[in-house]
Amino acid sequence: MKNVNFKKVKIFNFLSIGKTPVEIEFTPGIHLITGINRDKTDRRNGVGKSSVIESVYFAIFGQTLRELKKDLIPNNYTNSTCEVILDFDIIENKICTAYQIIRTLNPSKLYLYENGKDITRDTIKNTEEYIFKLLNATPSLFENCVIMSLNSSIPFMAKSKVEKRKFIESIFNLEIFSKMLSLAREDVNNNKKLYEIELTKFEEIDNNCKALQQQKENILKSRSEKIVVYEQRKIDNSKEKSTLIQTLNNIKIESIDNFNEKLQKLKAGLEECECRIDKHNESRTIVSRDIQNIETQLNKIGTKNNNCPVCLRPILEHDLDIIEQEKQLLQTKINLLQKDVKVSIEKINTLKQKKETIKELIDKCNTSINSNKLKTQEKLNVEERLKRLIEWLCQLDTDILQLKNENTDVDSLIISNKLKLKTLQENVNKLKLTNNLLDTVKFIVSEEGVKSYIVNKILEVFNNKLMQYLKKMNANSYCVFNEYFEEEIINEKGKICSYFNFSGAERKDIDLACLFAFMDMRRLQGDITYNLSIYDELFDSSLDEKGIDQVTNILKERVEKYNECVIIISHRKESVKAVTDNIIFLEKKSGQTKRINYNPFI
Repeated sequence: MKNVNFKKVKIFNFLSIGKTPVEIEFTPGIHLITGINRDKTDRRNGVGKSSVIESVYFAIFGQTLRELKKDLIPNNYTNSTCEVILDFDIIENKICTAYQIIRTLNPSKLYLYENGKDITRDTIKNTEEYIFKLLNATPSLFENCVIMSLNSSIPFMAKSKVEKRKFIESIFNLEIFSKMLSLAREDVNNNKKLYEIELTKFEEIDNNCKALQQQKENILKSRSEKIVVYEQRKIDNSKEKSTLIQTLNNIKIESIDNFNEKLQKLKAGLEECECRIDKHNESRTIVSRDIQNIETQLNKIGTKNNNCPVCLRPILEHDLDIIEQEKQLLQTKINLLQKDVKVSIEKINTLKQKKETIKELIDKCNTSINSNKLKTQEKLNVEERLKRLIEWLCQLDTDILQLKNENTDVDSLIISNKLKLKTLQENVNKLKLTNNLLDTVKFIVSEEGVKSYIVNKILEVFNNKLMQYLKKMNANSYCVFNEYFEEEIINEKGKICSYFNFSGAERKDIDLACLFAFMDMRRLQGDITYNLSIYDELFDSSLDEKGIDQVTNILKERVEKYNECVIIISHRKESVKAVTDNIIFLEKKSGQTKRINYNPFI
């Protein structure tokens, strides 16, 4: 257990307190803070009594209970640096450590000393967090278990359900469950987000794997279809190959040299025929010309007249015989020459017939040569086609072999994605398992889990404590809380009532009973205790004299039992009866509050 013993507070220029410091020691007993306001004659309000309790709260939390703006906290008359010094000891494991907090405004500073050594952190925020950790302090805890302003703040029973629950959980140290639940929910949400992210990745990669697998199947299917086509093509090519080989065997090609030699001879014979025909034509032409000349000469020999047309002498019988003989001679020549012409014509016709025969033979020879060339080209074409078919058949065998291979370009991607998928599957399974565990943890720390069991046990003690304090104050009601921290108030007639059905004094009894019960529960929790409790205007409203006596007796019991320093802030003179120790008397004058010696006659 950690015991925090507040020793003293020293205040400068804080709220109504001026340059003259107000110092208060927190010794065991019941102390009273009261005073007088000289700025308003015969008034005890506005003295600055609450400034004392605000200073303790300010030193720890850096703000006031009334949540004033920081520029309104320094005393507006002095315009000097506002400073609060709080001294306290922490006793833990029988080791006592002295601490001092110094907090200032104008400028804003925060210092922390441990056994006189400066242990201030690098920033105000970090120093505050260290102080909160040392004191196990929260504003709610201090407002309800250490510094209690009963009239200026909303009573516990008048708070909302959420506020009640939050405060009770802090008193019972159950906020750890709320924190755990919050953390569990946060972890669940974060884990679910991670799970959803990983699941999305998994589904994406899984879809990629399926798509790639489908792509591979399509590729293999396409290959199978191609194999069928290629096999059929092989069959067709093989058939064509056989046909071509047979065709190649059937092609008979004769030697072209024989045809060329024969063709040359025929061409030579044709030329000879043409030469001979030309010679006979030439000879016939000459003979024909000779016949024409002789015929002309024959036509000129003789005349029908009696006289010679040349010499004009008379033509005699003798002359006529000579002329006739000459005509017969010329006619004989003509006949001989005509026979020569006829022979030449016959020879020419014979040569022409021979020429036509030679031409026919040349045409046949050319036809044979062309046919031979066509067969040669056909053979070349068949051989070329056969060569191509053989190459294609080899290529088809290679292609079919490759197509029968089940490896594809997407295999590496499939393997890579499957590895990713396996990793993601493991992550998804782990996150799913973690989700289940976190859901279990969330249930355990939820209202329905172990917290419910603990709360029921604690509530037994708390309700008993509450009942004890209500009895001590002779309250005409009793109050119990259920596991959901919902109260049930029963009046003296046994009827369930609302808190607001009771009078102000009756509500004050319930408020104080709750207050003392909470303080006891906090002490029973065993983690930390405080030696200080401050009550602002405890006796100033609602309580009658009997009520004041009853509350005073409870406070005296607490001082005797727990060695507490109880400070009561009040402006009622009757409050002096409750004091067992110091009366701290404050005086406000010219806008500044200071501590003066107590004068019971004032």
